[in-house]
Parts: sequence; C-alpha cells; structure tokens
Amino acid sequence: MEIEIIRYPSEEDWSRCLFLARITQGSEKFAIPSESWRRKLIASEHSPARTLPFTIALWGVPYFASVHLVRHKFGVEHYVKSQRSNPDRAAVRQDAPVNHVMDLNLQTLINMARKRLCFKADPATRKTMEDVKTAVCACDPIYRDYLVPDCVYRGGCHEFTSCGYYERWLEKIAEKRTDG
Repeated sequence: MEIEIIRYPSEEDWSRCLFLARITQGSEKFAIPSESWRRKLIASEHSPARTLPFTIALWGVPYFASVHLVRHKFGVEHYVKSQRSNPDRAAVRQDAPVNHVMDLNLQTLINMARKRLCFKADPATRKTMEDVKTAVCACDPIYRDYLVPDCVYRGGCHEFTSCGYYERWLEKIAEKRTDG
C-alpha cells in the first residue's frame, strides 16, 4: 500500500482559517497565523479547523480496511473503486487491494485517527491509519500531537475493555520526565 498526500493545508488555507476565526471576534484582517495559534486552534477544535483541507490517496489498501474508513462519514467524501463491473462480486477477496481517496477536513482527520489508531481497531486498519499519520506529518509535523488514539485524547480508555495502551503511554511520559 502507498499513501499519497495530494493536498494539505497551505499557508493560504491557514490565513483563511485565521480570517474566519477573527470574523467571530469582529476583526477582518488577513494574516499568516503563528505556529502557536495553529496549535491552539487544533487543540481547541473550533469550527475554523473544519476549513483546513486534505486530500489523501491510499493506493492498494486492503478492501476491508477501506470499508472501515468509509464508516467515517461527516466532513469527508470517500472515492473508492466500485465492484459494480465485476460480474461475480463474491469472488473478490476482502483483503483485495483497492484504491481509496479521501477528501476531508482537519477535524475529520483527527476524529478518524482517534478511532482507527486505537489498539482495539483491526490491526491492518490501524496500520493504514498509522501510515496516513506518518504521511500527513511528513508534510507538516504540527499534526503529530493531535492524530492520536482516543484514550490519549480523552485521558483514558472508554472502550468496553481496555488494551492497556494508555497506561503504557503514561509510563513512557513519566520516564521522559525523569530522564530529562
């Protein structure tokens, strides 16, 4: 499988985002937002984050992992190869590779990561989301701290049964503090 980031927020997109945020405060000036402001916007999840565009192509993703991603339907359009032309749809394996393009906004990408980076998610789907995160962060590392499993975001696991990742994650954080 290959991940291609076709579009990610440009400086112009971020400037527009800041403009839209300022409109709510009675200001109408365009400017390039600082990294600090960008981080605050992403962390606060205010509505202008939904204006920051991504187009992400997954070339050769397993069909079942594509189906898991398609379950995310708010703030995203999915473009997946159809099986309509196949006379015997049942003959296609669930792990057959398929091309899948997602046109989505930052908030949707964050929401998708929370569910699909969870260790309770299907391992192949989780690997796909890890690969998406790696590709997105290669374009701009600012997103690394926000594309996290739900337990990290929510401060603990809220699944029926925990995989224990959050506890291990807390231990790593504590070790870094004592080492530093």
